[in-house]
Amino acid sequence: MSDTGSVAVLDRPATAPRAYGYMRVPCDVPDDKVRQLEKQLIAYAENCGLSFVGFFFEFNCGSREAFDDLVAELVRADVHHVIVPSLRHLAHNRLLQDQMLSHLSFTARAQVLAMRLKTAIE
Repeated sequence: MSDTGSVAVLDRPATAPRAYGYMRVPCDVPDDKVRQLEKQLIAYAENCGLSFVGFFFEFNCGSREAFDDLVAELVRADVHHVIVPSLRHLAHNRLLQDQMLSHLSFTARAQVLAMRLKTAIE
């Protein structure tokens, strides 16, 4: 304890907020490109001060199965951050993107962080 009566807590590690990743992966994209993007997303999350938990992948065009699983997991695990390579991984249509962002925000209280505007696998 210092002379002012406060305690310095420098040696105790802070727990970083957790984050999940979400990606749409077309079937014609090589695995090495997907793996490279995964590594970039993990590094981006860590640079944002987040602890990366895992990925949810959407493999079928127009499907929302992985998205729905992501939302359920965010609620279950009380996680409030989602990392995407770009918002186009949610949907190409801006209106649908906005609906999905709203659903994540209202249902899971989740913030979506986009690594960049567009990626090589879109």
